[in-house]
Amino acid sequence: MDDIAKRLGISKKTIYQYFNDKDEVVELATLRILEREKKLIENLQERSENAIHELYLITRYIRQHIVEINPSILLDIQKYHRSAWKIYQNFKDSVFLQTVESSIRKGIEEEYFRADINPKILAKLRIQQNHIAFDDEIFPKNEFDWTEVQLQIFYNFCYGLLTPKGVELFENYAKTLTTHAAKN
Repeated sequence: MDDIAKRLGISKKTIYQYFNDKDEVVELATLRILEREKKLIENLQERSENAIHELYLITRYIRQHIVEINPSILLDIQKYHRSAWKIYQNFKDSVFLQTVESSIRKGIEEEYFRADINPKILAKLRIQQNHIAFDDEIFPKNEFDWTEVQLQIFYNFCYGLLTPKGVELFENYAKTLTTHAAKN
């Protein structure tokens, strides 16, 4: 609260005129950030050419923007601000999960993804893969490059979805993704 007051050039007392406590500030900040994320993801979906491109754009976005987030922020929210954590979890379970599931269904319709897969199961798997990639116990930062972990997991996930028709298209996007990752 001291940092917020200092940045705004106001007293903490003034902040508490508008907010009940720190939890409310964290909840509202979390909601605002997640709503912005939702709009950005929707924009990526609208811009995508097909399901493979959609997964590519979302993965690139996550890789570019998640790196900016200090992992301790999520841990602090989980540990100290349970209501904000619940908001994050609900968002993850609704928006992220629905987005990936929708992309998979789209890919099946376009015949880039196999028809014998269950989109709901694989969407849940993809979400968990993203969380595993951030787990310092599984992929310690001193041993693994975060970008490499993300790309390896993403490639493995996608190749499990693809039809022969989808493989060719995916490999074109994968070249771009790998080139873009090398530049960052």
